[in-house]
Amino acid sequence: MTDSGTTPSASDPSKPAPRRAAVSQQTNVQETIESILVAFILAFIFRAFVVEAFVIPTGSMAPTLLGAHMRFFCPDCGYKFTANYSSPRSESDDVFIPAQAEGVRGPRGTEPRVYPIHCPNCGYKLPKVDPQRPTNDATSPPVHHGDRILVMKYLYLFNEPQRWDVVVFKSPDSPELHDYTQNYIKRLVGKPNEVVMILDGDIYVAPNTGTPPAPADFVVQTKTARVQDALWRVVYDNDFHPSGETRARDWRQPWAPTEGAGWNLSLNGGRTFRFDTDSGTNRGTLHFDAAAMPETFPFQDFLGYDQTYWDRNLLNVAARGDLWDAPLMPPRHTVADLQLSVVYERQAGDGPLRLRLSKERDVFTAEVLPDRVRLLRATDGGEPTLVGEKSMSLDGKVRVALQNVDYRASIIVNGQEVVATGADYAPNVEALITAGGGRIKPLPTAEIEAVDQTCDVSHVGLHRDIHYINAGPSNELARPWGNPRSPIFLGPDEYFVCGDNSLISGDARVWSSPINLPGEDLVVEAGRVPGRFMLGKAFFVYWPAGYKPLPGLPGLAPNFGEMRFIH
Repeated sequence: MTDSGTTPSASDPSKPAPRRAAVSQQTNVQETIESILVAFILAFIFRAFVVEAFVIPTGSMAPTLLGAHMRFFCPDCGYKFTANYSSPRSESDDVFIPAQAEGVRGPRGTEPRVYPIHCPNCGYKLPKVDPQRPTNDATSPPVHHGDRILVMKYLYLFNEPQRWDVVVFKSPDSPELHDYTQNYIKRLVGKPNEVVMILDGDIYVAPNTGTPPAPADFVVQTKTARVQDALWRVVYDNDFHPSGETRARDWRQPWAPTEGAGWNLSLNGGRTFRFDTDSGTNRGTLHFDAAAMPETFPFQDFLGYDQTYWDRNLLNVAARGDLWDAPLMPPRHTVADLQLSVVYERQAGDGPLRLRLSKERDVFTAEVLPDRVRLLRATDGGEPTLVGEKSMSLDGKVRVALQNVDYRASIIVNGQEVVATGADYAPNVEALITAGGGRIKPLPTAEIEAVDQTCDVSHVGLHRDIHYINAGPSNELARPWGNPRSPIFLGPDEYFVCGDNSLISGDARVWSSPINLPGEDLVVEAGRVPGRFMLGKAFFVYWPAGYKPLPGLPGLAPNFGEMRFIH
C-alpha cells in the first residue's frame, strides 16, 4: 500500500516539479560564467601570444600608415589627401588628439592655426576660410586619430623577418626615457650579417665579412610587387582633372604636345586623350611638363603629407599662428624612379603606342602593338635596342604601365609583369657615391607617343617611388647611419629599419643610444634593432582613422573603405 503523504508522482501535473529544475538553472548560470571566464582567458592569451592591436601615433610611416592627421580634398580636382598633425606624446603609445588643430598663443591671445595647404596632385592652394566647406579650409581644420592596426606577434619565432616587412619592435632609442618599453613601427630594410647603405633614395646591401666592402660589392634591393604598389607617391593623376577654380596662377595641363598635332586633350572633361591620324599627322607626342605645377615639385622628394613642417631657417614657426603664406619645405632630391600608367584603347591603325621614362643616361620605352609589347632601352642618346618582348592579344581596353624602379625597368599589362630588364641594367655605385648620393640633378622625363592609329588614352597616372634620404639640409651628408660615409654593419641578430616618411622619421638612421644590458647578455651598437626586441609583423589596418559624426566628437566609426592589409 502506498502512503499518499509521501513524494508526489512525477506523472501527476497537479503536483510541484522536482528540485532538479532549480539545480539545472543553477548549473546553466555556472556554465555561462565559466564560458565567459574562459573567453576572457583565451582573449588575453590570443592578445599576448598571437595578435595584438596597436595605434599609429605619428606620421613617420605616412602615407602607408597614418598617425594623427588632417584630411582634405581639393575643391578643384577632387583629389583626397592627408597632412600631418603634430601632437604631444603621452606616456602610453597613444597621443592626445584635439578636435581641431590647436592655435598658438600670441600677443592678442590664442590665434587660430592656419596652414599653407596645397593639393599634392594639382597644386591648388586651399583658402584660409571656405564658407561653403568650413571643415576643408586651411584654418584650424579637424584632426583625426591615427590608424589602428593588428600585429601578428611572435611570428618571427617561426619565420625570419623579411626585408620590406612592416615590423613592430621595442625601441632601442633613448633608454633613459622609456627603458626599452616604447613600441615603434617601421619598415625593415636591413637583415643580419649585412652592410646597409642608403644611396640615391634606394637601399643597397653588401655581405658583412668584417671588412669594409668595396662599392662594387653593394647590390640595390628591389621591392616586391605588393610592397612597391604601397609605396608609389603621386606626381600627377589625370583622373583628377581640375575644374577651373580661381587660383593665384592659372593651372595648365602638364601633359603638353611637343610633336605633331594629332592629340585632343579635352575629351571626358580633360580626363581622356585621343590621338587621331585623321587630324593630318601620323605621329604625336605628349611630354610631361614639370614646370606646369611648381607647387607640387614633380620628380622630387616632396610629400604632401609634410606640408605642416617648415624649414626652420626660413621661418620661426613657433612665433606665428597664420602660416598660410609660409614657404613649403623645399625638396632636396631628384627622384627618377617612376611609373607611367594608362588605359589604352585602339580604334584603328596598327602603329605603336609608346610610353617613355628617362633616368640619368637611360631612356626606356614600352612599345604597345596590336599583338605584342616590346621593352626598349637607349643609352647616352643612342638608338633604342630591344630588351625583350611578349606576344599577346591587346584588343579592347588594356591597362599598361611602364616603370623603372630600383634599377629594374618593366612593362606591366593588366596587373601582370610581362617584360623586364635583367642583370645588365645596374647602378654604378661608385659614381653615385662620388656624385653625393642623389642630390638635385636634371629631372627625368615622361612621354606618351602614338603613331599611325586612332586611339584613346585614359586614366593617365604618373607616380614616383619612395625616396629614403641620408642627407641633412646642407650639401654634407649629416645622418650617422646608413649613408655612404658610414654604412651600417649588422651582426648575426641585428636589423636596420626606416620609416616610409623618410623626411620626418626618427628611425635607425638617427639613433644615438647603444643597448647595454649585460645582465641579459645583450650589448648592441646604436642604430640596430636586436632580434629579441622584435614584437611582430603589422598585417592589417582594422580601424582606419575613424569618422567624426559631428564636429567636436572623436572618430567613433572606422573608415571601412580604408581597411586594408599592410604591405
